[in-house]
Amino acid sequence: MSKSEITRAQIIQGALQALEKTGVLGTTTRKIAAEANVQLATLHYHFESKSALLVAVLEAMIDEIAERLREDRAGKEPDLDERIEILVRGTWRSIMQSRTRQIVQYELTLYALREGAQWLADQQYEAYLRLYRDQLTSKSGKTELSSQNYILLARFILAGIDGLILQELVKPNRSRSTHAIETLIYTSKQLAHKLAREA
Repeated sequence: MSKSEITRAQIIQGALQALEKTGVLGTTTRKIAAEANVQLATLHYHFESKSALLVAVLEAMIDEIAERLREDRAGKEPDLDERIEILVRGTWRSIMQSRTRQIVQYELTLYALREGAQWLADQQYEAYLRLYRDQLTSKSGKTELSSQNYILLARFILAGIDGLILQELVKPNRSRSTHAIETLIYTSKQLAHKLAREA
């Protein structure tokens, strides 16, 4: 990594730390610069606005989950049922490692919608949808579902995960959530089988 890339990564990490401490509304670029241990001018050199920095934060959070999912699949060519299991369990494991980070995710969505930045909420949702679709698609080129049905399946899983995250944040109960995750895996497989039969 170049010095510029290192500084950019440092600012993104500082932004994440600031967001986890004070939330989206309470986080200023000055606070982010302090967390990142850089000058405010340096932050503005790399990111022209707070919105641009928030987009980079979202991308970093998604990249982190994607990397963990890639590690789970390393050296394997699982079938679609197994890919559903890897996606749901791997995503949930990543999510449960940081409660405050999940709160930041929801705050970013609500902030975008409240501040008239629909594009930011759209970008967040579409990025997760692409991640899920890519994880569900076979890397061998084998086509179990149409491209439209991979997206449909990805939307179903994303909606299930989002609901379970909110439930766990509001009323934590790991046992209940573990059971719900297994139910989501089962119903996602059933949907995948139905879509495959219809193809």
